[in-house]
Amino acid sequence: MKTKKPRLFVVCLTASLLTLSSCGTNGEPDSSNDIDVETITQQVETAIDEFLTTTGAPGATVALLLPEGDGDTNELRIARGLSNVAKNQTATPDDHFRFGSITKTMTSGVVLQLVDEGLIALDEPVATYLGSGWAKGYVLNGVDYGDLVTIRQILNHTDGFAEFAFDPQFYLLASTRLDTEFTPKEIVQWATERGPQYVPGTEYSYNTVGHVVAGLVIEKVTGQPAEEVLRTRIFDSVDANDAYLAPTRLAPDDSVSGYVQGILKNAIDLIPGFQPYRASATVGDFYDITAVPQPAIRSAGWTGGGIESQADDIARIFRSLFTSVVTGDELEEFVTPSEFSNYGLGVTVGEKAGQQVYSHGGGVPGFRSEAVFVPDLDITIAVSANLISIDPDISTLTDSILQ
Repeated sequence: MKTKKPRLFVVCLTASLLTLSSCGTNGEPDSSNDIDVETITQQVETAIDEFLTTTGAPGATVALLLPEGDGDTNELRIARGLSNVAKNQTATPDDHFRFGSITKTMTSGVVLQLVDEGLIALDEPVATYLGSGWAKGYVLNGVDYGDLVTIRQILNHTDGFAEFAFDPQFYLLASTRLDTEFTPKEIVQWATERGPQYVPGTEYSYNTVGHVVAGLVIEKVTGQPAEEVLRTRIFDSVDANDAYLAPTRLAPDDSVSGYVQGILKNAIDLIPGFQPYRASATVGDFYDITAVPQPAIRSAGWTGGGIESQADDIARIFRSLFTSVVTGDELEEFVTPSEFSNYGLGVTVGEKAGQQVYSHGGGVPGFRSEAVFVPDLDITIAVSANLISIDPDISTLTDSILQ
């Protein structure tokens, strides 16, 4: 699949939308509208190069899925820039980048499959599956909400949990144990002790903890490790053999360095646990966060942010979530935002280039990513750059590609 010969496309303008297909409006190719994949590739390469120049990001990997008109897709795999600045190592499509919170959409997809099978109910408390007291001490204004948080709330970020990725104290904690993995229960305990940021179910606040909880629910209900469940239910069906859920399974090729800059770099420079690595990790204006021990960093996200993969696998997985993995009533639940945001059950519902899109961004130390699916055109984009923070953000690259 990764070496599939590119096909010729025809742009067909209908009364309602612009589509890519393998035939013209009368069933015959219209040579005046032919767009070959080589041209598209060149345009995407230009968009990536402009993005790297504008943002200063070292490198990026991109996968683009286009419809072939027969229900199949054609894949473009493109990488530009550097995967390692110090070694002047060129990025390639075979590189494994980290895709962070795009994992959340996958985890939600599995939960919704289990809902369809009658093993989970969206509006049941998490305690139904993890047992009473799973988040004992999750107290706000004298009320313990631990046994009241629901499955729906952990998927749409109305559970009240704090986001550890935005918390300086969490980075300080991680710096004291860089060689030691975080367990999912430790992440839940951290959030429980922080307490609800608001009464669960009354506001939206993005966080990773809820999808870590979802991973624990998946394991409890299926009796299998979450990585295995994701692989058998989603990855295998789209030949995503180069996708891995850290820390259970790590990508075999770990040659891509991830860099931080700006406020995050300044913060890391001040944290004592990172300072012993400062000399070897500093590369110009960047701090190579992958130069420090990785167990704590790679384990915190798990089913909320642990995916490491080649970009084309991410694109196929992401597309499958809306075309085959989740169907019927559960698909409608998946893409219906809560009253508090434009976020459904693990996916953002929005618009790009005049089209409705389902998307999710990802950010872990050293990497910034996004996946986008355009349901009306059956186009999928997956990107990851080896820098965080990025200004302008990664969404500007997917905007350019979709345009």
